[in-house]
Amino acid sequence: MKANLYHTAKICFLACLFLITGCSNVLRSGLVNDTSILLPPSGARTIFVQIRNTSENQGATPSDIPARLSAKGYDVVKDPVDAAYWLQTQVVYCHKAGDGVKPETVAKAGFGAGIGSGGTPLVVAGGTDLDTMGGMFPGGMNIQAMRGMAMGGGAMPDMNAMMRMAMSGRGGYPSMTQPPQSEDTTYLCVADVLVTEQGKNGPLRTYKMRSVAHVLQKNLNLEEATPIVRDKFGTSITGAF
Repeated sequence: MKANLYHTAKICFLACLFLITGCSNVLRSGLVNDTSILLPPSGARTIFVQIRNTSENQGATPSDIPARLSAKGYDVVKDPVDAAYWLQTQVVYCHKAGDGVKPETVAKAGFGAGIGSGGTPLVVAGGTDLDTMGGMFPGGMNIQAMRGMAMGGGAMPDMNAMMRMAMSGRGGYPSMTQPPQSEDTTYLCVADVLVTEQGKNGPLRTYKMRSVAHVLQKNLNLEEATPIVRDKFGTSITGAF
């Protein structure tokens, strides 16, 4: 009798598990970085945070980063002059991945590069690329320029339109309007991260990282994918501190 009840319960459990996993629209999710930000040991606990999102999905903004850092013991200040660290992050692209586009490939392109550009830095207004500019925060910038840049808009360009072009047929991948060859859909968001460490006596040191959060779904569902990529960005970016 007990054996029959055990087998019945086991069959019911397996059946329920199959129904749960079989009905899930999310097949898997993950995050890929092109590198790791390894800050040297320091007792400094002040940080200035600047978060932007120029993608078409504003819901992917990891706006909880300040709260995450506060929970780790950091004092999040409003003026970069008062901070030992300056964290800038920008979500530059969110869209359904084109056929053949893999998160690992996008991440390997590196900070400031286009998705389909083979790693070539994207050109911004005026014909200057991010490497020429020194990234979002030029290392030679003085403290007043640093304050103005933080409060007045920063140096990070709006790359969403250029990255959309890279994902189209002109960027080396099939157009986003073409039907996918697989029924599964990968939704990905790309964020560039810059951490600036203010040296007491030496030059400012910067650390760059590209993060690609992605969700593989049976059917594209932005409401389902958005909180997943947002949480992965928040966890990954604050993990450097």
